[in-house]
Amino acid sequence: MTEFEKILKGFKLIPRHTTTKTFMEIAGYPHYENVCSNILKFYLDPHNEHGLKNLVLNSLLHLVNKDFEFDTDNEKIEIYREYITKKNNRLDLLILTNEYAIGIENKIFHHLHNDLSDYYTTVESCATDKKTICIVLSLNKLNKIEDTEKLKENHFVNITYEQLFENIKKSIGQYIGNSNIKYVTHLTDFIKTMENFNPTTMENKELFKFIKTNATEIQELTKQFSVYINALNSKITVLKDTMQNKPKADKQWICNKNILVHDYIVDGKYKVAVDTVITINGWEIRLFGRNSESSNFIINTMCKSDNFLPKSFNSFDLPGNRLTTKKIDTDAPIEDVASVLEDLLNSIENYNSEGNKNVVTQES
Repeated sequence: MTEFEKILKGFKLIPRHTTTKTFMEIAGYPHYENVCSNILKFYLDPHNEHGLKNLVLNSLLHLVNKDFEFDTDNEKIEIYREYITKKNNRLDLLILTNEYAIGIENKIFHHLHNDLSDYYTTVESCATDKKTICIVLSLNKLNKIEDTEKLKENHFVNITYEQLFENIKKSIGQYIGNSNIKYVTHLTDFIKTMENFNPTTMENKELFKFIKTNATEIQELTKQFSVYINALNSKITVLKDTMQNKPKADKQWICNKNILVHDYIVDGKYKVAVDTVITINGWEIRLFGRNSESSNFIINTMCKSDNFLPKSFNSFDLPGNRLTTKKIDTDAPIEDVASVLEDLLNSIENYNSEGNKNVVTQES
């Protein structure tokens, strides 16, 4: 077994950490701290229409104070976004309940450069006879010495999103019955979005370790793979040269280095195209229309004509309305590919010629 084969075998054994895009990621706002803070504000308020009551509030605060309680039925709550501090800074979230004044600074990617002393003083001034809790909510644990010292000096506790979500998942079953399912779905999407940002899963760690250990060999393998792809793509140029004196299309050109394109106008208006594609999986010759009208014409008229296709139209697949007329092995001689392609192009030209004859006859 070669060194490359050993690497590929080892790579196949690594568990895959796959993610699917959430709605927040599709919308393009997942990394914005302001967006995340707005979502937190909504779910932290037990009286909002999500119907989850104190689920998120308790899930967060119990990580700091296990005795924290909030009476949803009788207690009021005030939650402020971007609360102006004594030094005219902005605290992400300030929560005031009957017994607590809670300050939350939301940190996803940025360093902890905030004036925590100013934040704490501001929260404490809102407390009067209340207990003060100050939290830095972060994507990853803040482990740098300067960060941990800064937190300790200013009476802040660092809580991670992972810890918060773990508590939510443990308790959500007790709240589902009276909740609004729409907002449960939104919360689930938010949780999944934040989890997708966290690259610290065991699968990723194992993969990154594997890549680091085999970096030299992987780089060489990648280099040789590029050489192979370039060699395949060069066959397209050879095929194009081979087809120079073959049936004449309205336009012949190379697309994306690995596709030889032949374009036709059939019956004076239908845009018919033939793509001859080479990939590591082999050659494919595809017939399709450039627009829906042309696609319908190919499928419902051209391909139903006698002797147009080498076999029955019903035996072909039509993924994306592209009919693959032939698949050929990558290592097949260029002449074999050119011969199959020539047959298809001749069929199109013959069909077009017959169509034009009919038009002339009708006009006469």
